[in-house]
Amino acid sequence: MVKGVNRQVLEIRETGSVYFERAFFFVKPEYADTDEQKLRAAAERLLPGIDKVPKPKRKRSKALLYWVFGALASLAGAGTILAFIFAQ
Repeated sequence: MVKGVNRQVLEIRETGSVYFERAFFFVKPEYADTDEQKLRAAAERLLPGIDKVPKPKRKRSKALLYWVFGALASLAGAGTILAFIFAQ
């Protein structure tokens, strides 16, 4: 276990990941006195999910907003054209 000036850091060198060779966990100050074995066990429970690549976030709300504004603009344009046609 490596101790910093203000933080306690737990380093895991065997992550089991093809992407990462090491993982560093910064221990909360209230758990700094916890047994190192318990800290390592908690850290290693988190590591199996490390290989999962996050899905890209879809910008669905922006696309929906643009679609709604486009539809409203089209309806306004169609309404204006119909108003000119029937006004004559």
